[in-house]
Amino acid sequence: MEEFAVVIIGAGPAGGQCARQLARQGVRVLLVEQHSNFSQNNYSSAASPLETMALFDLPPEVVARYWHNLAIAATEKEQVWYSDQPQGVVFDFAKLRQFLADTVTEGGGQVWLGHRFLSYQPGESGLEVTLSCRNFLGTGSTAKITIKTQVLIDATGSKRAVINYGQPKVTDNGQYYRGIGTEYLIAVDEATHERFADTLVFFLGYRWSPQGYSWIFPMDNHQLKVGTAIFAGQHRYLGKLKPIRAYTEAIIRDYLKLEKSQYHLEEIHGSVLDYAINQGDTYHQGPVVAIGDAVSTVNFLGGEGIRHGMQGANIAVPFVRDYLRGDPKAFGKYEQAMKTHFAEPWQRTEKLSQRVYLEFGDRQIDLGVTYLSYLRYEDVLDLLFHYRFDRIYGGITPLLLKKVAQFSQQCRRWFKNLHHFPPI
Repeated sequence: MEEFAVVIIGAGPAGGQCARQLARQGVRVLLVEQHSNFSQNNYSSAASPLETMALFDLPPEVVARYWHNLAIAATEKEQVWYSDQPQGVVFDFAKLRQFLADTVTEGGGQVWLGHRFLSYQPGESGLEVTLSCRNFLGTGSTAKITIKTQVLIDATGSKRAVINYGQPKVTDNGQYYRGIGTEYLIAVDEATHERFADTLVFFLGYRWSPQGYSWIFPMDNHQLKVGTAIFAGQHRYLGKLKPIRAYTEAIIRDYLKLEKSQYHLEEIHGSVLDYAINQGDTYHQGPVVAIGDAVSTVNFLGGEGIRHGMQGANIAVPFVRDYLRGDPKAFGKYEQAMKTHFAEPWQRTEKLSQRVYLEFGDRQIDLGVTYLSYLRYEDVLDLLFHYRFDRIYGGITPLLLKKVAQFSQQCRRWFKNLHHFPPI
């Protein structure tokens, strides 16, 4: 039976980054991915600020497109911020994961594609993990393989397939928010692609994306990603929603101004995200540890998860090493470190997402976009990607001053007009 110090189930950004870091430090690590190649699960929208590249030492080859501009469109209001310099990237998700897997093998680790997690159980020295292997020995059949490990890491995302193995589905207990998303990858003509090649577009409001948000992200090869995410629950004002695809198709038709004959639908994909309220996930059970979206590192307000999952993996690595060195309390410290890092911004955005997506009326959303128009571009980026909501107040101040000045001017005109009326 083959043995590893660490086995990681799931080769997404969190799992790949964790395996990459451990392999670099000489740990015998195995990264397991259920698909036979990374293009089979190329689903993430993958927009991120520019600093992500340097933070995780990523090469330009994993980037599908650099974006300069940012647009937010609501029902009655649209605001665009422009820059002549790149402000962020849209990753090629398959290339990003392939790069991480390649660095694992370069560091001495192993990557097994086409293997699916089935079960684990305690063994004499660690855990025994059973995997299924597709296309066993090229025969097209499936075989079971059992391996040994000291640490088993769940990087299966919102499925939480490992950390919740053998237990009731915890996301049914009312302590989770749920987001439902769908995305179209479309090929468009050169002129349409040129209009959006350098711009991220986000949509809010009843016209475009009631009870959630939508987006247009540029890709290479004349492609665009157009998607919609809906916050599950009952909105204060809205009734029954249309099927989620209807909103994505409306953006293609009414915003991009494209009929079905004017673009090629490359693929449609979708997913469900279950996010634990107040960081209420299970972070570890003995030597079984969860990272990435298995511990809700995605930010629920904007659905951004790649860099947060990779950062969470970086947080986990030192504690994995400590456990391997003999510290039985290492993973309790990992849980505390994760909650310390994510607690304040995540709890803030949890409350805001509940209000914006389930309680706000359309006029409130339009007014919010109006307020944002008074912010500098760097403040908008700080708000959207670093959740610094204090930036709003700096932007609102000029608006309030303008409103006060307008009111004062109206008062002066009113008092002046009083002199034109004869005394009673």
